[in-house]
Amino acid sequence: MNDHQFQPTFALVAGESSGDLLGADLIRGLKARYPDARFVGIGGPNMQQEGLESWFAMETLSVMGLFEVLKHLPKLLRLRKHLIQKLLELKPDAFIGIDAPDFNFYVERQLKQAGLKTIHYVGPSVWAWREKRLHNIKKSVDGVLVLFPFEPEIYERYQIPVKFVGHPLANQVPNEPNAVQARQTLGLSLDVPVTALLPGSRMSEIDRMVDIYIQAAKKLALIHPTMQFVIPCVHQRARERIEVSVKLYGSKLPIKLVDQQAQTVMEACDQMIVTSGTATLQAALMMRPMLIAIKVHPISYWIMKRLAISKWIGLPNILAQQDVVVELIQHDVTPDKLALELGRLMLDKSRRETQLKAFRVQRTALKQDSASLAAQAVVDWAELN
Repeated sequence: MNDHQFQPTFALVAGESSGDLLGADLIRGLKARYPDARFVGIGGPNMQQEGLESWFAMETLSVMGLFEVLKHLPKLLRLRKHLIQKLLELKPDAFIGIDAPDFNFYVERQLKQAGLKTIHYVGPSVWAWREKRLHNIKKSVDGVLVLFPFEPEIYERYQIPVKFVGHPLANQVPNEPNAVQARQTLGLSLDVPVTALLPGSRMSEIDRMVDIYIQAAKKLALIHPTMQFVIPCVHQRARERIEVSVKLYGSKLPIKLVDQQAQTVMEACDQMIVTSGTATLQAALMMRPMLIAIKVHPISYWIMKRLAISKWIGLPNILAQQDVVVELIQHDVTPDKLALELGRLMLDKSRRETQLKAFRVQRTALKQDSASLAAQAVVDWAELN
């Protein structure tokens, strides 16, 4: 299986930090089989560290919400066209689009029509909305790698090759998260309650959430005067935006800003407020009680409401298929409501215990050898063996 003679080229495209982690994990799995393989495409620091030649900056693809995408459309379309041309010339052995469904499915379809092998990593949340998309997905890919155990059945209904590979995040969290050690790493006090605020990883999310989070922190501090707050900043631009918010709404509060290190921040805290997305799953895997909040552009919200199938937006609730974590959505995202719900979560032991019990179950289900399973599926679907 480990073929030194064969030097395949894999093209991968990830659009944001969660995809960058998945991509790095997959590259490791592929390198174990093909040590001399070449990796090209679009990816962030983690994929580049594993040897990806990134042709464009990953940030260009990180726009969220239907309305936000329209603003950046001309630039995105140019980039997409350029990328497809490069790939058609190069003819990689397989193209793997990681998440970023609106961007990647189009690329995959063009490449598949030209006879290239295409794989999509991270089943788009068709279980949440737009299951009809599966008809189009079928025309675009040779296989889909999915992260959650309930997904394969949906794809099988449409005769789409599918493989459940578990969630790499489940392998990247410590078995026993150590709050004391994490607090020492971040320079936080050991004997006060710590609340983490995670306003999101995209600038559009941070812009929308952070002011409300800081105002909620101010209200919480009135009831819990010793509480320390900590916010991980995904990059410099995010940090600058968060600093503005702290100046405006929380100048007297003990708020610590940390560069990246989201996982250490989660490990250090007692509870957190987190913007919907992969971070909610990471928080569950880190066994930390949380409150989920999400606010999108009004137009995006209106469309999502009409297309939604799932009752929940937070992954911990979708996986549990019940209300484990409180979700505040759109108009309910106010400083008062956030402070009230987080206060409840702090005081109500049984509420915390219910969350932790569900998180334990999820962790067990998602802990698979993702790198190896995903790499094997790519090799099979691309007919490399």
